[in-house]
Amino acid sequence: MPRKIRELKAEISRQGFVYLPKRGKGSHERWRHPLLKKTLTIAGKDGDDVPVYLEKQLEKLLTELQELRKDENS
Repeated sequence: MPRKIRELKAEISRQGFVYLPKRGKGSHERWRHPLLKKTLTIAGKDGDDVPVYLEKQLEKLLTELQELRKDENS
């Protein structure tokens, strides 16, 4: 069972991503992490299922973030 968009938002919020208000059109929201230069665009309502492409995109961003944090600690 795919997770819901509200669960994805909760996870990225715990990871340190910040919601950028007034940056999306319609049901699109943009989120950004202070250490990353890229933004994550989430489309859909909180009760919708997370699309596979968005899961992959988030996984890639979290991997980059983990590498950045590892480099900072070294």
